[in-house]
Amino acid sequence: MRSRPMTISVLLILLFAATTLPLKIVATINPYYLILKEITGQEAQVDLLIGPGQNPHIFSPKISDIRKLNDADLVIANGLDLEVFLKPYLEDLTSRGKTIVYMGSLLPDELLVDENEKDDDDEPGHHDNPHIWLDPIILSDYVVPVLVRTLSSLDPGNSEFFSSNAANLIKNLQEFSDQTASYLERFKGKTVIVAHPSFSYFFRRYGIKLEPVLEGVGDEPTIGEIMKLVDFVRSQDVIGVFAEYQHSKRAIDILMDETSVKHGELDSLGISTGSIMELLQWNLAEMKRVFDGE
Repeated sequence: MRSRPMTISVLLILLFAATTLPLKIVATINPYYLILKEITGQEAQVDLLIGPGQNPHIFSPKISDIRKLNDADLVIANGLDLEVFLKPYLEDLTSRGKTIVYMGSLLPDELLVDENEKDDDDEPGHHDNPHIWLDPIILSDYVVPVLVRTLSSLDPGNSEFFSSNAANLIKNLQEFSDQTASYLERFKGKTVIVAHPSFSYFFRRYGIKLEPVLEGVGDEPTIGEIMKLVDFVRSQDVIGVFAEYQHSKRAIDILMDETSVKHGELDSLGISTGSIMELLQWNLAEMKRVFDGE
């Protein structure tokens, strides 16, 4: 006869535990993972899907990755065709009522960088550059506020905690942008050569022109195209040439051999950084090293 109260007690304990389980969040790429960890602290379980050493443009999920997505309460993706191989899986999750947020789709059209390209029939076309997370003001004004609102709607009990952490992050992002603008002011109107247009938003923010070696994903320029770039570097006011960890360095290596322009290597995803601020600061430090001729 005493088993009934004990059973009720156990059920109440299990019910209480179930209601206090932290949110399970999956970020498709490392920058959003870093931001989410900073905002949520220990109040959510945040997992990363695509490691920072991988190229998200060509990432194909394993069964364990699909399981991770299925178990999540919230998935934060970039969108703008960055995670193209994940699209059918994310669409399926949406159809089943999962909360999927595409950060790129929330930006005003005027903030997106439109890049011209040619399709398989050699016809001109365009697409929106997906690398929005490298602009600190886009992060402070759009990405972080959207994340806080989304997290607070799913876990209102921690809304104040999320908002406080986000306010500190926004302050740091804005201070970083002010310092960066001050440093890069003297380079306005000049050009950098990059392996891939990952830093289009960053350089546009501070008035620096960008000339990418690789326009698309997985393509390689011909020797003729590389030599045109060599001539371009020699004839224009180019202040730096940058390879990128997640992309081919062949063309950049040739440019470095054929010209005397200072060169470096940027990291759009944060291979060895522990926060979004550290990622931004690391890349700025590399730019300073190149631009100042160190």
